[in-house]
Amino acid sequence: MKYLISTFLVLNYLDIFKNVDVESLKVLGLPDSELQSAINELVKKGFARKINDAITISELGEREIENNRKVLLENCNRKDEFLEYCHMFEEINKDFKDLVTRWQIKEINGELIPNDHSDPEYDMAILECLAGVHEKTMKLLDKISEIFPFLRGYISRFEKAFSLLMSGNLGYMADPDKQSYHTIWFELHETLLKMSGMRRIE
Repeated sequence: MKYLISTFLVLNYLDIFKNVDVESLKVLGLPDSELQSAINELVKKGFARKINDAITISELGEREIENNRKVLLENCNRKDEFLEYCHMFEEINKDFKDLVTRWQIKEINGELIPNDHSDPEYDMAILECLAGVHEKTMKLLDKISEIFPFLRGYISRFEKAFSLLMSGNLGYMADPDKQSYHTIWFELHETLLKMSGMRRIE
């Protein structure tokens, strides 16, 4: 079962990001040997293609992961509970999107300008709000992980990003080139949407 979960995690990640390098898959927290075995298995079955260090999901792989998600949801025996948690996440997501917008853009004299992070009080006020969002999200993820334990890895990833951010590493809020809070949030959000079958709420 552990091996099957590892292939699911890799294929799910590929389905979200489509084209990735092997190094980026290490964020899944799988042992190197297990990660490599999962990649080899997916390529062997035609669910993914590997060219040098780049890995791309195939159409066959997209159909496979979609079917896997449906099977997991129908067989978890807590489908309604999971869907309720997904709806709860959507509510928290609204608050997080607002925080990210405020983090990236600020209003001065009625004009919207990029936030250059030269005002520590402005940034700290946003981070204080993020602390509340973080607490709610961790509690919700803990409940979700009781249903699907393989999602528990998101907790440690969020905790690391949050710790780095609160220590003054501002790039860990929304830098797309880092395992920032926003990067992880996007991945989790896509995973929950795809697993639940819910549509994105804009």
